[in-house]
Amino acid sequence: MRHSLSFFLAAAAGLLLAAPAEAGPCSALPNPVYINGGGGIFIENLGRVLSSQGITLIYKRQGSCLAVDSIVNGTPLVGTEAAGTGGMYWDTSSEYACDFDVDGNVADVGISDVFPSTCSSLPNGLPQDVGDYLGPVEAYGFAVPRPSAQESISREAAYFVFGFGAESGVEPWTDPTAIFTRGEGSGTQQMLAVATGVPVDRWKGTQASSSADIVSKLANAPDKEKAIGILASEVAIENDLTVKLLAYQDTGQTCGYYMDSTPTARDKANVRDGHYTVWGPFHVLTKLDQDGYPRSAVAADIVSYAIGTKDPPGLDLVQVLAAAGIVPECAMRVTRTAEMGPLSSFQPPRSCGCYFDALTQGTTSCAPCTTSIDCPASAPACNYNHCEVQ
Repeated sequence: MRHSLSFFLAAAAGLLLAAPAEAGPCSALPNPVYINGGGGIFIENLGRVLSSQGITLIYKRQGSCLAVDSIVNGTPLVGTEAAGTGGMYWDTSSEYACDFDVDGNVADVGISDVFPSTCSSLPNGLPQDVGDYLGPVEAYGFAVPRPSAQESISREAAYFVFGFGAESGVEPWTDPTAIFTRGEGSGTQQMLAVATGVPVDRWKGTQASSSADIVSKLANAPDKEKAIGILASEVAIENDLTVKLLAYQDTGQTCGYYMDSTPTARDKANVRDGHYTVWGPFHVLTKLDQDGYPRSAVAADIVSYAIGTKDPPGLDLVQVLAAAGIVPECAMRVTRTAEMGPLSSFQPPRSCGCYFDALTQGTTSCAPCTTSIDCPASAPACNYNHCEVQ
């Protein structure tokens, strides 16, 4: 992209981001850039790196549809640290909080777990001045307490459990007080609503306030066999001593598939090749100028980092995402253009599948390399010190 961080770096030369003793205005921080929605692990790591360059990423964790709204309609970010609704930001070692302006602050970037059309009808698509860039892939699924004997759920069973609750007839999940949902604004529930066919506003069960609350409710359920909830893979991995994700059998499949090659692996093999079907890319949304480029220079770089055309300075983003259970686009082998839409074969423009395998499986059959000279004609690109097809 034509934009860069150069003018920010020049303005911030020699500037060190100092940690305030208490929360103050977000707008008073050096070069504030406002981001909301999902992708927390992605934004936090970028925030730490960019803080040393005099740029402050200010993040408000919100539902996917609020992120879409903030960019499409310009709805400002509001809230204070004291109320627990302010922004969060980072230096190289710590996390801090700040207060949004009284009239709010306009988001530069919104990150949605779902296609914008999943949140609202948008009959004519996104406005021309909004860019939607597809980034790393997250998978979503049905979670049960770790001690539960349950291992798999089919699309049809999930439809009855979350669509009918106590009347589902699907044992052991027939107690609505032990069926945990998130609500209409949740990207996780939006995604699973499309996957199962249960309208997002008609889910049965007990609504939790957050993913962390679902983990807590599953952990504290009196009857571990009756408890079930919904989680993103990132949250499930963070809490894998407490909860586990079920294998999922989609319509037309003859068995359930885990997200990974085995219940204990972390390679997301079945997500990457499409056998596990409930997944979608992060949507990095930002306003565009009249030439179709992101208006904000930092937003342009965040887009480049997300889609893998540029590496963040001093940050191995593939490694960060792999550890969190998120798949960078460069490691995917299938893609889709609509929510839970048909899959098609995908060859990333700059592959990192071999490196992702090495990180998550501990091994890869790909040849090691330092430059492309080390690579065979069948895999001529040297990416992340591994020979790839391209």
